Amino acid sequence: MIRLLCLLFLLYAAPCFAHKLAPSLLEIDGGKNQQFNVLWRTPASSEQASPEPVLPESCSVLTGSTQRAVGTAIEYHWQLKCPGGLEGQDIQITGLTASRTAALIKVSLADGREYTQLIRRDGQTFRVPAVPSTLAVVEQYFVLGVEHILIGLDHLLFVTGLLLLARSWRQLTLTITAFTVGHSATLALVSLGIIPQVAAWVELAIAATILYLAVELSYGAAGTRRVRWPIVAVFGLIHGLGFASVLAELGLPQSDVLTGLVSFNVGIEIGQLLFVGALALAFMLLRKLFAGAGPLMRNVAVYTMGGMAVFWCLDRGYGMLLSSLYYF
Repeated sequence: MIRLLCLLFLLYAAPCFAHKLAPSLLEIDGGKNQQFNVLWRTPASSEQASPEPVLPESCSVLTGSTQRAVGTAIEYHWQLKCPGGLEGQDIQITGLTASRTAALIKVSLADGREYTQLIRRDGQTFRVPAVPSTLAVVEQYFVLGVEHILIGLDHLLFVTGLLLLARSWRQLTLTITAFTVGHSATLALVSLGIIPQVAAWVELAIAATILYLAVELSYGAAGTRRVRWPIVAVFGLIHGLGFASVLAELGLPQSDVLTGLVSFNVGIEIGQLLFVGALALAFMLLRKLFAGAGPLMRNVAVYTMGGMAVFWCLDRGYGMLLSSLYYF
């Protein structure tokens, strides 16, 4: 009986095929001017039929494909130009049925939207959504705003200076409000195309605002009295230009520009408030736990602001100088 069963298994094994576990990957990353970086990774195989991506006919290849072996797979890289964008366009993968594998499609658009679709058979298509829902726009741009303020060390150091300026919760509320109104105004004006974007000197000007705050704070109470909310509002206008340059790189959804703009700005405010609250709580706890910790923390924060601001001024100013010499 055992020999008979073994014989049956051997006879049945003939038509069996091994299934490839690693799927192919098509990754499309959107940039400016409707240009896209494409990565196509597929398992290396000697079979005649291998999966191939089928992209929209409206897209044209900007650069030739480069090829390299990565482990047991082969990667292809090239650039596409899609004048109408990818929204509403179909993407297919052929050769899946013959190669007995699957393909993962990942699309990242310039406005922050990301889509993923697993394709298992020939004829199955993935259509890039033409218009994102309002809720999706709110969520994406709100998260982008929070992330930007929390990873922007220059903006965080400036907000730290505003916290050190305040001698009461009322004054802190006034200065934070002035900063918020200032950067919200220029962020909206630049993003809506009302005023031009001047990104060349904005980063240097932001560093200069941090240096100014650090110098004034180094004078103690005399310096804090000189920095009033109108000055903070003007500095907010400068920082808003920096936020606008970031948002210009991310891109706004053309179908919901105002929603994306407001959500991004609200995300910045929430991230800013979270940072101020956490920093104020940390200062309060340290003062209670260690006697004399207040002046030490203040000095550390002020000298950190000043040192980083001087470095940024020199670095960004040198970069601007090299750029101007290059054009001349």
